[in-house]
Amino acid sequence: MTRLIPRLVIGLAAVHFAVALIAWSTFGDVARDGFWNASPGEPQRESEMWFFLAGFGFLALGTLSRRVVRDTGRLPAQLGWYLLAIGVPLQILCPLSGAPGLIVLGVLALIAARRDSAGEGRQRPL
Repeated sequence: MTRLIPRLVIGLAAVHFAVALIAWSTFGDVARDGFWNASPGEPQRESEMWFFLAGFGFLALGTLSRRVVRDTGRLPAQLGWYLLAIGVPLQILCPLSGAPGLIVLGVLALIAARRDSAGEGRQRPL
């Protein structure tokens, strides 16, 4: 699970990019209008642009945690807390979103991090 969770977070970023660039015509409209000041006052454009930009945040979380796992063999607990910090308010503010997936990933990341730290404690000689 330690190596799978960062990959799932990177996959989530890929989904954000794919949906924003392929499924929504708004990104094309913004590109045609010019990116500077192209979305203020238009709630649909603003929400879709934030959705797209969230992909970069997920990409950063996923790639950094993958690097930590590769270097240390442990999943950082911060990943789980960050995903929960994003998912819980999002679930409250926007119940029809992907927030449950973030919450599940956050909980799984915390479980994996705890198992990693417990396993490390057992391997050390006293």
